[in-house]
Amino acid sequence: MFSFLILGVVPALFWIWLFYIFNRYKRTSAKLLLLLFMGGLLCGLLALTLNHIVEKYTIFWSDAQETSSLFDFIPPLPLHSLGFWVMVGFNEELAKLVVILLIAYPSRDFQEPFDGVLYAAVVALGFATIENAFYVEQYGFSILLTRTLITLPTHIFMSAPMGFYVARSRFALHDNPTEQKIHLESIVLLLKGWGIAALLHAGYDSLLSLGFKEWAYAQLFIMGGVTLVLRSRCLQLSQLAPPSVNYSNR
Repeated sequence: MFSFLILGVVPALFWIWLFYIFNRYKRTSAKLLLLLFMGGLLCGLLALTLNHIVEKYTIFWSDAQETSSLFDFIPPLPLHSLGFWVMVGFNEELAKLVVILLIAYPSRDFQEPFDGVLYAAVVALGFATIENAFYVEQYGFSILLTRTLITLPTHIFMSAPMGFYVARSRFALHDNPTEQKIHLESIVLLLKGWGIAALLHAGYDSLLSLGFKEWAYAQLFIMGGVTLVLRSRCLQLSQLAPPSVNYSNR
C-alpha cells in the first residue's frame, strides 16, 4: 500500500500541481481540489458499475469473438468487443462529469474558464489513480510505470475539453440565471463537452483494443496539443487577465 501511495499517487499530485500553476491569474481552493480528487477516486466505482451493465446486459462485451470486415484491406474487426470499448469511453467520462457537476459546478470558487479544465483534470487524475490501483492488484507493480507515464496524461487530455465546456455552461447560466433559453444552452454545452470527451476516450481505447498502438499514441499527442490550445483560450477569456490579453468576452 505504501509503495502504491508513492509510485501511484505522487505522479498524480505532480500533474495536479502542474495544472494548478497553469492557471496564471487565480489560485484555486486546495480543499476543493482535494474533494474533486477524492470524487475522481469514487467515480471509478460508478464507471465500473456502468461498464458491468454494458458487459452483462448488452451484446457489447470485452471477450466477444464475433468479427466483421468493413474493407478488404483491413483485417476482420471484433465489432462486439469494439462496441464495449466505445461504451467504456461514454461511461467513464459520464462518471467524471457527475463528480464535476456535484462538487465543482455549484462552487463559488468556480470563477474562471480555466477552472473547468483544472477541475476536469483533477477528477480525471483521481479516476486514473484508482484505475491504476486495480491494474496493479491484477498484474503487479510492473505495469505501473507504463500506466503512470501514459494513462495519467491520457485521462487528463481526454477530459480537458469537457472541463472547458462545463465552464462555458456554468458561466452562461450564472450570467443569465432566469432565461429559459440559457438553461437549455447550458445543458447542450454540458452534453457537447461530455460527447467530445467520450468520443476521444472511446477512440483511444478502440485503437488500443485493435492493436493500433502507434495511432493511439499519436492521438495522445494531439490531445495534449489541444489541451494547450484550450489553456491559451481560457487565459484569453479570463476576467482577471490584463486588458492586453483579455480581448474576448465569454
